[in-house]
Amino acid sequence: MSQPAAPAPLSAPARYVLWGLGLLFLLRVGLLFTTYTNLYPDEAQYWLWSRKLDFGYYSKPPMIAWLIHLSTLTSSAEPFVRLFAPLLHLGAALCLWGTGKRLFNEATGLTAAIIYSLMPGVVLSSAIISTDAPLMFFLSATLYFYSLFLTTSGENTRLKTALGMGLAFGAAFLSKYACLYFLIGAAGHALWVPSVRKSWSLRSLALFVGAFIVLMSPNLYWNATHGFQTVSHTADNANWHWGKLFNPGSLLTFWRDQLGVFGPVPVVLMLLGLAGLVRPRAGLLQRDNSGSKGDHLIGLACLTLPPLIFVSVQALLSRANANWAAAAYVPASVLVAAFVTCGLSVSIRSHTLWRPALAAGVVIQVAIMAVFMLGVASPELTQALGLSNTVKRARGWDTLTQAIIAKAQTDARPTAIAVDNRNVYNAMAYYGRDWFAANPDVPLKAWVREAHPKSQAETEAPLTTEAGQNVLIVSYVDGFIPDIRRDFAATGPGESLKIALDHKRTRDFTLFRGYGFQRAPRDPVTGHPIGSALDTPDDDQ
Repeated sequence: MSQPAAPAPLSAPARYVLWGLGLLFLLRVGLLFTTYTNLYPDEAQYWLWSRKLDFGYYSKPPMIAWLIHLSTLTSSAEPFVRLFAPLLHLGAALCLWGTGKRLFNEATGLTAAIIYSLMPGVVLSSAIISTDAPLMFFLSATLYFYSLFLTTSGENTRLKTALGMGLAFGAAFLSKYACLYFLIGAAGHALWVPSVRKSWSLRSLALFVGAFIVLMSPNLYWNATHGFQTVSHTADNANWHWGKLFNPGSLLTFWRDQLGVFGPVPVVLMLLGLAGLVRPRAGLLQRDNSGSKGDHLIGLACLTLPPLIFVSVQALLSRANANWAAAAYVPASVLVAAFVTCGLSVSIRSHTLWRPALAAGVVIQVAIMAVFMLGVASPELTQALGLSNTVKRARGWDTLTQAIIAKAQTDARPTAIAVDNRNVYNAMAYYGRDWFAANPDVPLKAWVREAHPKSQAETEAPLTTEAGQNVLIVSYVDGFIPDIRRDFAATGPGESLKIALDHKRTRDFTLFRGYGFQRAPRDPVTGHPIGSALDTPDDDQ
């Protein structure tokens, strides 16, 4: 009976990269336990979701809550809430390593893992818990199975890889809907390259689609039974307003921000290589990029472009956050690695500036990572490195919560504590979790300004008449106070509360009492309180 072949030993470069990834992972986990920063309000919201497992939540699919539930089985302290972030990014780097090696060679795989791990966006995402971490891990796993699917010839093996790809893609869907860009890219790859079309059989396609549907269906059912809350919230984020559908400044800002997400040198290399694919006669790529190598470059380009194109259009029409195109940088990491190792023309890679440019790219990425990791180690370093504005949203929430609790205990005991901002609600729910659990007669509530809820806090914990007899109001949004006062029979005088964030910034609140809550009428067209002078509030400060 023949023995299975022993796995080939790792090469020296592979061992060095593996040790480097392991060390980086340990540093990132260590940072979680040493940083002084609070949870961002969004992180606090995900923790809230994790207390009640479900197949969907107000603004996101359920994967983020499931992961936090697992990581906080023993403790809900900040490091445990964030614990999966560095682990998922390590897993993504390893998947991209395997993808690059499968599609091209070992050097491409190692380079892809390095590019991904040093990406500034990943540096930040490894220190917080967000939907981008599971999205990028499961997309990387999907891409790895896709690379196996493209490079194997046996039908049985292709069926297995199609099943694995469907399961990984279904998990990506449960992480963030931005994974759907992958379908557009894979369809474009099949349309563009005949050999890829021939790789797909009805059985393999059925396995991929079937596995995907099985995993995604519980979330679709949840949306259907909750008025498609997540879908409508995603649409609201688009923020399209007729008459304001041309914003070139927003587009330029989005692309400027991509230099800080992927890194300046990787972005330049990506655009240079893509230009070479679009115009083969320009001589930017090697002339032997034909056959499977060229097909793989085209495939990675097809997977990279949809997020960048769609989000660029969104930025032009309205606005776009820097991380909305994060799904592009999973395939882009392998694509840029392939350009660097074997795709760009010999004339470019032999140019005297080539090696200095690559070295500069690595130095820039490492420097950004070092500055960030040092900057969140202590408030003094944050100030010295000029990062105070960057981390201000992750500071002061614990101090605020303790100040509000002290206020509630000093004066007459309130029947509720109500806030007018979802970020404040999420942060206070997390940092006041023990106090609110021990004092159920003083619940945390959300004052609902509009005719209908605009957040999960407003949906699940709205201020009601029953809890509104003697309410301690915590107002954060400029201009909301007149609207809040109209919802009460009587209100007390306002008191200023300033929470220091750093040596020069504060987060400012107004505290006052409200007696006899009874919602005033809302305009049926705008949803705003009738008589309000504030039409377009900024409630996401």
